[in-house]
Amino acid sequence: MAQLLQVVRDLALLLARIGLGGILIAHGWRRWQEQGIAQQIDYLTQFGTPFPTVAAWGAVLLELIGGVFLLVGALTPLVALTVLVEQVLIVCYTNWYKKLYLLNAQGGYVGGYEFNVALGLLALLLLTFGAGRVAIDQLFRRPAADADADVDDRAYA
Repeated sequence: MAQLLQVVRDLALLLARIGLGGILIAHGWRRWQEQGIAQQIDYLTQFGTPFPTVAAWGAVLLELIGGVFLLVGALTPLVALTVLVEQVLIVCYTNWYKKLYLLNAQGGYVGGYEFNVALGLLALLLLTFGAGRVAIDQLFRRPAADADADVDDRAYA
């Protein structure tokens, strides 16, 4: 039963990584190619975001490169931490006053922060549990040491 749960956990982490990575790539590509960095900088400037040029380029690079890293499962905890920080900063600087909901009661877009909270919590999940066994991160893992191997007999000679 424990092996089945481990397989289900690994599958869930894989799907979470693919989902978050795909969303990040789509958003980063849109900000970079469709909207343009200048529009992103102007958007951040209107909210008084410190260093809007750095923030805009940082967000785009994080979303594009970090999204690819999540898709393949490389440096997952580090990327997840930066995505979590990004989502907290987005809420703090640009979305907090719009309240929680993305849509109002009539179905019109108001741009709340519920989507950012969902992305942040997904990043927190990956930060906490890692990439799972279906990831490039696993290629660089050390094998677990045996209890007897911890004691080096040469140290006492």
